[in-house]
Amino acid sequence: MRSLPVLPGPLRAVVFALLVVVSAVAVGVAVGPAAAADARVTLTDTTVTPATPTVGAPVTAETTLRLSAGSDTSMAVEEVRVVDPSSDDAVLGRATDLGRLSPGETLAVPVTFTVNESGSRDLRLVAVGTDSDGDRVEATRPLTVGIEPGAPQVEVETDRVVAGAPSSVQATVSNPTTAPLRSVEVTVAGGESRRTIPTLASGASETVNLTAVVPNAGDGTVDLRTSYTTPNGVKREARTAAPVTVEPLRTDIGVRVQRPQSDDSGEAGDDLTGLLGGGGTGALQPQSESADESSASRVDVTVTNFGNAAVDEVVLTAEDSEGVRLGSVGRFALADSLGPGEETTVAVDLSRVQSTDGVRFVAAYESPRGSNETALLYDYRARRGEATLTGLDISVTEDGRVTIDGNLANVGDGEVTSAVVTVQPAEGIQPAYPQRDYFVGTVDGSSFAPFELTARADVTDASGVPLRVTYSVDGEPLTMNATAPLPPAERSAGGGPGSPGLAAVILLGLAAAASVTVYVARNR
Repeated sequence: MRSLPVLPGPLRAVVFALLVVVSAVAVGVAVGPAAAADARVTLTDTTVTPATPTVGAPVTAETTLRLSAGSDTSMAVEEVRVVDPSSDDAVLGRATDLGRLSPGETLAVPVTFTVNESGSRDLRLVAVGTDSDGDRVEATRPLTVGIEPGAPQVEVETDRVVAGAPSSVQATVSNPTTAPLRSVEVTVAGGESRRTIPTLASGASETVNLTAVVPNAGDGTVDLRTSYTTPNGVKREARTAAPVTVEPLRTDIGVRVQRPQSDDSGEAGDDLTGLLGGGGTGALQPQSESADESSASRVDVTVTNFGNAAVDEVVLTAEDSEGVRLGSVGRFALADSLGPGEETTVAVDLSRVQSTDGVRFVAAYESPRGSNETALLYDYRARRGEATLTGLDISVTEDGRVTIDGNLANVGDGEVTSAVVTVQPAEGIQPAYPQRDYFVGTVDGSSFAPFELTARADVTDASGVPLRVTYSVDGEPLTMNATAPLPPAERSAGGGPGSPGLAAVILLGLAAAASVTVYVARNR
């Protein structure tokens, strides 16, 4: 074996130093490739949709994975996830089972997630996989998104708001998110009025009608509460306060009574004086003397709401002048609700009313202040029949037979029916055949009917013949008593009942009796 030459001391030191350096370089080349990652992956080109994400609505971040061409191994992509560093890297959404990347290839991965709080959020995208040797490979990229509130938008419209009264409110609910909202319920704060929208599609709007009660007049608000379920199943609630001007409550109900008008007759001015508002009672309303019989007993009663709030359960009744309800007129349910400026009319038949002092019409209703009523006294005079006896002609024969001729007169303006005139027995008087009684029947107003009666009389014991009249007015039986005076019996030396002197006296008595009209109080 050939031996190496022996070098001088200084030269040996230089050669040793060079060997150490070469040795160190050789070790670095051998170790360096083993320590570096075989799969070099990056996340690039991230886009977020929609452009303005909202709370609770789905958000999609689409990123591109790139495996560097210098990688000496392929990579199995296990998942890409979105995490929230402020919540201990809580996973908001992830995409899994994405396949394998070869060196130089790219893969677009969309990850969908939701954020439940509004504002700017600093998130992070994390891609995780393994190379062909089973080693873990991970890449991250920051992701900043701005989250808008995801509650439905509510616009409120009101017509007129009256203090203490139910007022109409229209609420238009819109979904500003990119996903449907479910179980949307709009409620008036502090009240029971509520409406539900089962599903409100993305970008859709729906209007609901509500009722609000604002207690005090002046400037106020109508407060609405909107609850809904987000697309990821979270129950949320939003509030809306709409400014309104509140009017003081004014209740004013008027009652008007007038005769029905034909189509071509026009309106009679004197029939419009029965207008009354404010809950008081009015003066008597005159009747037109020219009204015919059919319209005299029929009237139109109109109830008008002159106030600024609706009244409910409007009922009309009729009373006599002393406040006693007239059952012959009945009760009328005019309206379940009568809004401001509205009116309702009912035709009322007064033909069975017996009152001669007027009819008091009462409109009762429920207002925001409670039960109330408005009344009007209408000057109605009942058309009523009244029987009396007129034109009596009494004759007496020598044997005491009495014949009474006369008229049953109806001095009222209503009809008298079932009239019967009867001779009543008394001292010295007995009804006699053939006309002990006489059926007159029906007598119209301001008219009369003749009758004839027969009786026997002892003129020395009797001065008149008792008569009774029975009849009906509007189905009510009535009785009237009267006395037909007998001619006085004149006794003279020259003759008896048939002498000229007695005849003259009888004629004078008949003439006097013919002018007598007897009015007797009726017995009910």
